Amino acid sequence: MKTVYYFVLLCLLSTTYACTKLNSDHPQANMADEHATDLDSKSILHYADSVDKGLSQLAKSTSLVYMLGDLSFYVDKYSDNGQPIVLIEHGYNGLSNNTKKYYFRNDSLILETVRNELSSDNGTVLKDTRTYLRNNTVFKVENRTAADEAAIKNLPFIDLTLSEANTSDHSYLEKIKTLDQILSGSDKFDMVFENITTFPDSRYIMLKSKLQNSYTASILVKEKDALIDSLLNSPIDFKDQKLNLKWIVQDQEAVYVPVASQTSAKGLKR
Repeated sequence: MKTVYYFVLLCLLSTTYACTKLNSDHPQANMADEHATDLDSKSILHYADSVDKGLSQLAKSTSLVYMLGDLSFYVDKYSDNGQPIVLIEHGYNGLSNNTKKYYFRNDSLILETVRNELSSDNGTVLKDTRTYLRNNTVFKVENRTAADEAAIKNLPFIDLTLSEANTSDHSYLEKIKTLDQILSGSDKFDMVFENITTFPDSRYIMLKSKLQNSYTASILVKEKDALIDSLLNSPIDFKDQKLNLKWIVQDQEAVYVPVASQTSAKGLKR
């Protein structure tokens, strides 16, 4: 009887250890049992660090590269089982580059990090900002500024008052809504075919928003397929129509991913 008892106890302990080990490998494991009200800046940073280390294990999707005047931007989304884990917004206009990361826990935004790189005649200035949220409410903002990467890594973050940070909780709800629209290509980011350009050394599919005087996008074509042939031969037939396109982003530029050559152009139109 004692033998059976010890055997059952050993099984229970083994199962508990296995579950603990399995859970510890998940990006959100370290915070899974915490209540939202228990979150502090230290635990949030620890969570964000674990997410960054595990990005390659998450599902990734990327928006088009949108343009408005001198501004270009696109968004990466990393998710797990359909839940967003981190959104990364890349923006640049020639004088500055911005990378904004939005970290989520159980569908709630808990951290925004911003790296701003500003170029001028006097050189480059780097600025890092971190904004912490708890229960969708900002409770801490901090930043640091330096002239180069080596210098900024050795600087501590300085706390800002919320009035100095000039941020609002509602603005983050709007930001996330816009990022979702960018990723899904909806609302003002719903793009239709404008034309296809042919230069001696490059070819681009040009898209425009359905809304007047709004965003545009371009996709570099390196390899032709049935759809590209059709766009080149009869662009007027596709004017103002939504196309089912696939792309990847390389060097801040969307690059067309061709489909199998036997797929008809008609099958690619939405």
